[in-house]
Amino acid sequence: MRNLKRVSVITQGGKLVGVYIPPDPPADQRAPHAAIVAGPRQKLFELQVEVPGVLKRSKEIDAFHAAVRKLLKAGRRKK
Repeated sequence: MRNLKRVSVITQGGKLVGVYIPPDPPADQRAPHAAIVAGPRQKLFELQVEVPGVLKRSKEIDAFHAAVRKLLKAGRRKK
């Protein structure tokens, strides 16, 4: 089964700025949670992406960012 997660992606000028992979929700509903906010001239996207189990090596991170960029480009072509 694929490990699809909803992630937040920030772009600026068509370039990837950041990706936020939220942690699994805590059992306590009153626990604090975090999110990212786009700044001036930035855009925030919510995507369903297959997230690797480990993102420790630069090669794994680069492959993940490439997959996110591919999804962003595919989304722009649909409009």
